[in-house]
Amino acid sequence: MQRQVKLYHYQLPLDCAMILRGQSVSVREGWLVELQERVELQEDAELLENVELHEQCKSTQVNKVGRGEIAPLPGFSDETSTQAKQQLESMIHIWLEQGAVDLSTCCPSVAFGFSMALLELDDELPQMTYCDDIHNDKLHNGNSHHHINSALLLAADLRIINRNHAQLAATSLCKLKIATQPTAKGACHDGEIARQLLQRYPQLRLRLDANRRWNLVNALAFAKQIPVALRQRIDFIEEPCHNSSDSYLFTRETGIAIAWDESLRDACKNRGDVEFLKSTIAECHASDTASIAAIVIKPMLAGTITHCRHLIELAYQLGLTVVISSSLESSFGLLQLARLSQWLTPDTTPGLDTMHVFKQQVAIPYPGCNLSLLALTALPCRTYFQVTDNKISRYKYKAASYYGSL
Repeated sequence: MQRQVKLYHYQLPLDCAMILRGQSVSVREGWLVELQERVELQEDAELLENVELHEQCKSTQVNKVGRGEIAPLPGFSDETSTQAKQQLESMIHIWLEQGAVDLSTCCPSVAFGFSMALLELDDELPQMTYCDDIHNDKLHNGNSHHHINSALLLAADLRIINRNHAQLAATSLCKLKIATQPTAKGACHDGEIARQLLQRYPQLRLRLDANRRWNLVNALAFAKQIPVALRQRIDFIEEPCHNSSDSYLFTRETGIAIAWDESLRDACKNRGDVEFLKSTIAECHASDTASIAAIVIKPMLAGTITHCRHLIELAYQLGLTVVISSSLESSFGLLQLARLSQWLTPDTTPGLDTMHVFKQQVAIPYPGCNLSLLALTALPCRTYFQVTDNKISRYKYKAASYYGSL
């Protein structure tokens, strides 16, 4: 068995600078790790009557390939890109030497990306079944105009909403980013936007994401702008308040369901995910109005596929919906998340509508996206080899690219 690894580095310009928890980000940086393993397939001699044919065919070499994306999200990931790169190289060396790695102590971005590559390598990540229309559930294969099923993502801005009128009129689900201005005035503005959307598009349901940016007073000011009769068409608000206890008070006071994202990740760091979910759900069961509807999993921030599956199984046992959501991955990473969502959460629409923030795609085109594609061969690449004495050699290939050295 022979192993080899290629590590591609990308720096993708964003359509405009984004402020991520106080950090201005204009370029998305990450790596694509490609694991290659050449294995021998031994034929069953009893099935081969011709001895000469048996001698020719008894040993067949197959080259297996698996890829994953590693891209810490500035402002959200605990690890920096430098730390992720160092840990990634360490995992590459271990895998080349041993053919297996323990990802349990890795930072989330490395743990997730490497575990996805291993999953692909073993051909355990199902291929995609596409939608011919992003706004409905009619499935088919082979259509050149197919799309990935995802909730439409918009900011709470009337100009943006008006530009997307046709999409809003055709879709049944929209994710609205709110709390950009975490003041009482900003909360009232966002509440007014949500009310107008629900009134203007009677078929529309909303997912809202406040990213913990409100205090309880401002969160309640938001809710006051939305008539009680319309609140049932809000699937949930992700993390409306700075802390989980205030978010619970918010759902109890308003009857608007909430979803856990950051609070669950915090609990996972202390290995308290089970206790956290059970205790908060128990609190809601003690109230007639409080409701925890879902958990949101951003795999790039969560860790290995095994960990993600554990969270999904736990949530389902507790009667919660699970939404897989992006962390501004490239087109390659988004497609893998779409495959993961269709496999592990087939009954829930994921949150993957983030290609519009980029100026380029990388490696694989995202269905329905017309941005230019940056091929793997255009990226800086470092190749690591396994050699016969169990030492590892590597060489650096600098592609025709403006990114410079690794």
